[in-house]
Amino acid sequence: MFCLALFSTTAIISGDQYGRVNLLYLLLLFVAWPLLSLLFTLVLAVSKSSANSISSLLALPIWPRAWKDALSQLKRDDLQPAWLFCQSQKMALIFSFGCITAFVFVLLFNDVTFIWRSTLLRAEHVFPVLQFISIPWLPLESAQPLMGLVEASRDSRLQLNDQLSSASSWWRYVLMAQIVYSLLPRLLLFFWGTKKLASAIASVARSKVNSERQLKHLYEQQQMQKPPQQFTKMQYVSTFAEPFVILNWTSLPEALQDKLSAVIGVPEHIYQLAGNCDLQLELQAQRDSRAKLLIVAAWEPPMGELQDFMAQCQGVLMPLDWNAEQFTALNELHLEEWRRFCQSQVHWQLQQPQGLI
Repeated sequence: MFCLALFSTTAIISGDQYGRVNLLYLLLLFVAWPLLSLLFTLVLAVSKSSANSISSLLALPIWPRAWKDALSQLKRDDLQPAWLFCQSQKMALIFSFGCITAFVFVLLFNDVTFIWRSTLLRAEHVFPVLQFISIPWLPLESAQPLMGLVEASRDSRLQLNDQLSSASSWWRYVLMAQIVYSLLPRLLLFFWGTKKLASAIASVARSKVNSERQLKHLYEQQQMQKPPQQFTKMQYVSTFAEPFVILNWTSLPEALQDKLSAVIGVPEHIYQLAGNCDLQLELQAQRDSRAKLLIVAAWEPPMGELQDFMAQCQGVLMPLDWNAEQFTALNELHLEEWRRFCQSQVHWQLQQPQGLI
């Protein structure tokens, strides 16, 4: 991104064979475009359809599997929006820094003259716009536009202008426009996005700690009950003989889906039901006549939404735990919680695959 900004800005700033650069083009590049991109960023941040757009983009087969698995982990922890916002601002900040670097580089090693050309506009039209743009750096008088300078910077093929030598002083104005409208807003948004991401990570960590405490408390209470409750026994299977489909209720990475298929067999279809999936997809999965294997994250407590879904069909419930791209053994507290939950699901059987870990 830095190299793209460096080369594109250098090509524009270099100007024609006489070193003349159209000031109006620079305003489009360094003022209009940054403001439009900021507006686009804010619209995406508050838009409900942005998540669907990002999911469609990530579904393209051009991304490495490791990236998609990492993004699935972020989505599972509800960190994907904050992470994507932070990364987008980082890329925009790098682009802005590349533009400023290219601008300073051209000023150092080239004699640039800033002019403006227009068939319809006159100096009386251009000056108020330039003056309005320069309001944020009003105390810096050397970077403020002057009516005389605007008139002297106009270039016309029909009229020779001997005052173009003074037009090189526009560089301060252009530099301040880049800093104020391109660099500083992205820098502020990047710091805000970083803080938001750190806060989201801390919130997820606290949520996991609280969940562990609640499970431990429930487990201790259960152990004190007399007589002990009989839970659903865990069955271990090596493979599925009949044709089956997987109902992926969690964001199981694709690499782990392949490992699971290598142990229990290849499913005929995988229904991705994680997150806010389409209701039509849930109905299609429930009505599928093939054997169903419902995959859930072992550390996530069973919710009422899952119970409502399971009440409309039958099959095998398989809680799994993993770290990065490796399956791990189930925590005993998590296992007891899923046993209690499956006890009330008469049409479902709790199972674990053999040889997965």
